[in-house]
Amino acid sequence: MTPKSRTTPADEIGNVKTSPSLPPQPASPVRRTPQRLTPIEVFKLCIRRAENLVKIHKTAVGKRKGKPEEHLADAYRAAITLAISALDAYVRTLVLSKVRELLDSSKPIPGALVDRLRNLMPHEQLLEAARQHDFLERVDKGLQAEFDTESFQGRRKIEAALSLIGHKDIMEKVAQAARQNAVVLTRELEHFTQRRHSIAHRGDYDLTCHPPMENSITKQDAQKCIKLVVLIAEHVEKVVQ
Repeated sequence: MTPKSRTTPADEIGNVKTSPSLPPQPASPVRRTPQRLTPIEVFKLCIRRAENLVKIHKTAVGKRKGKPEEHLADAYRAAITLAISALDAYVRTLVLSKVRELLDSSKPIPGALVDRLRNLMPHEQLLEAARQHDFLERVDKGLQAEFDTESFQGRRKIEAALSLIGHKDIMEKVAQAARQNAVVLTRELEHFTQRRHSIAHRGDYDLTCHPPMENSITKQDAQKCIKLVVLIAEHVEKVVQ
């Protein structure tokens, strides 16, 4: 009787059927965190909408002169509203960005910001932020929530906002940097800010008249407003850097 041959572990390994090699897998795309827009980039996006409204009106009327038709003249009113809103968005974004930088550095914190933070975060919240190591995140979230209920239109509100990051009398500094008369620059800003309020809240009518009288509007009004807020935003950007 012929004895059966015994298989060794090496034989078993040799008899194992190997799976066909898999094709090479494509490399996973690198996910990049989208970069946050800078404040001046936010402004440029917003002011483009105001500029587009002037272009729309120009396309609609061509080279015709004279008083614009009522529904087309409203494009100029909307342009003024959007231009003032673009400056508002810029100031809001700028202050939030600079507050982050200040709190994440060893620079002295301006007194106006210290007072704001005291109201924003009571002592018990500060203690919890220290325990959780998320002070910057809490401040950022809290300020954004408060800023969402505020406006940054007109000299007084713009200067109050910029004082949070250590820039007092910002309109004086802007006028100096732009080689403009500070009184005239401020007067024009207040004029267009109030015009924006009239458009947004009263339809640009003088409601003290009976019947209400519509305020006149021209292409030059819209263009002048856009030019003004661009000048202010560009020179605020230079001053705060």
